[in-house]
Amino acid sequence: MNKKKYNKREREDILQLCTLSGTSEIGRNSNFVQYDNEIVMIDAGYSFPGQEMYGIDYAIPNTKYLKRNKEKVKAILITHGHLDHIGALRWILPDLDYPPIYAGGFAKALIEAKLKEYKMENKVKIIGIDRKSRIHIGKNFKATFIGINHSIPDAFSIFLETPKGNIFFSGDYKFDKTPANEPESDYAKLQSLRGRIDLALMESTNASVPGKAPSETEVSDNLERIISKHDGRVIVSAFSSLITRLYSLIEIAKKTNRKIILSGRSLEQTIEIAREKRYINIEDKYIIKEREINKYPEKELLILCTGSQGERFAALNRISLNEHKYIKLKKNDLVILSSSEIPENVDKIEDMTDRLLTFGIELVKDTDDNKIHSTGHGNQEDMKMMVELTKPKSIMPVHGSLTFRYFHKKNLIGWGFPEEKILLTEDGQTWQYNGIYWIKGKKIESKPILIDGFGVGDIGDVVLKDRKQLSEFGMFSVVINLSSKNKKMLGSPRFLSRGFVYLKGSQPLLKEIENLIKDIHRKWQKDSEKKKKYEEKELIKAIEKDLGKFLFKKTEREPIILVAII
Repeated sequence: MNKKKYNKREREDILQLCTLSGTSEIGRNSNFVQYDNEIVMIDAGYSFPGQEMYGIDYAIPNTKYLKRNKEKVKAILITHGHLDHIGALRWILPDLDYPPIYAGGFAKALIEAKLKEYKMENKVKIIGIDRKSRIHIGKNFKATFIGINHSIPDAFSIFLETPKGNIFFSGDYKFDKTPANEPESDYAKLQSLRGRIDLALMESTNASVPGKAPSETEVSDNLERIISKHDGRVIVSAFSSLITRLYSLIEIAKKTNRKIILSGRSLEQTIEIAREKRYINIEDKYIIKEREINKYPEKELLILCTGSQGERFAALNRISLNEHKYIKLKKNDLVILSSSEIPENVDKIEDMTDRLLTFGIELVKDTDDNKIHSTGHGNQEDMKMMVELTKPKSIMPVHGSLTFRYFHKKNLIGWGFPEEKILLTEDGQTWQYNGIYWIKGKKIESKPILIDGFGVGDIGDVVLKDRKQLSEFGMFSVVINLSSKNKKMLGSPRFLSRGFVYLKGSQPLLKEIENLIKDIHRKWQKDSEKKKKYEEKELIKAIEKDLGKFLFKKTEREPIILVAII
């Protein structure tokens, strides 16, 4: 990276990249490229906030800059159909006046289904692309879509050409020599990019994992072996977006003469779309309704369900709690978790499997000795292969925490890639290229937009702080009755507690609180008489402040304090 400053003439001919979001996490993926008053956006995904984001449903990319420049946004290019790459479209599209979307067949079908759900399907043009697609966008952009393997059909790397330079987006990928229901990655097309890539954005998900990612066919063979040996019901939980796995399981069901039960709305929707678009071929006779479960011998049933991450209302978790309307566990059941464990979900998964095991069932999880799950992200050898195939001039590790990107950079140096050509970026960071040098530009606003129910972007730090406080310490409410004539307190204050203290068992504490409030009121009344002005807001403020200090001193807890004057 060179620190050179551009002169005025050079600035008129600058290519700009912005790593908008998803740079330092798995989720909320979105980048954009700008040249000569034209912008192309790559992906628009959401992420699921952690537990510290109390009540927040999703976090989406911050598109304030793009909204201000919406007339420049010429297209949105989609690498694949996972929600961390397409999930934010329904919120982003209206702000950008519905630019056209270019997406592979399966991603296109998923996007159309979601937009139809929100009555937006006629507002945006979605153009289907395939492995042969090379499209012109505006005056300055050419995009080549390169087929790769992931865990979903029609996944692509994208090669974006501009008059000033070319940028490569790896997307999520691995190199699978024996994929389940799709062709291999297009090695020849990747290799044809040698010498043409000025900057490659490479995913870093499995940068710390040695070797190659296991083949989906290996996983399928292991699952078939396990399922064919079992003489009772088999319940398999996998990610509903992992189409390659679902395809394999359906093929196994056919081979082992089992009927399929689908449990979980997202799973049913995905299978429906996959069947409609012929990514999965299965006759209706193989699929039965949940309510028909008792009409068939146990050895003839394969139940596919959501909930591999222990999600509260997902099918498998409801089964573990014995809350599922139709599926009740039996001792001869085999439960298979054909998935990885997302770190923040480990405790929830363990609680769920503990409950499952109390029913006496057999449980199978993915292990090194028994691979029943394969990542859709390449390990170190896959990543090395991508670099060797494409030979980019510079590389920018993305799609992963700082730890992931650290190992990615370390690996690249170990493979002989020049350290000065490895660019580390952040969310919202812009990069400028004049044909020779990449330098950091200004950062744009990138703080996630939070989705809370039907609200979009209306949840601030104060609200989140309050929710955290409520979850940890509860709420304490004070109701005071004041005379309308002289503002004297009528009777004693009334109290309400939720999640803080048990009122009936806290009488001595409540008496101290009552005396404190009366003291605060007397002082406020005296001061108000001097000013000849009674401001009840000042009284409320004083009670909240002094009572908060008092309660922390007495209980070492900080409940939300609500004061009402009537």
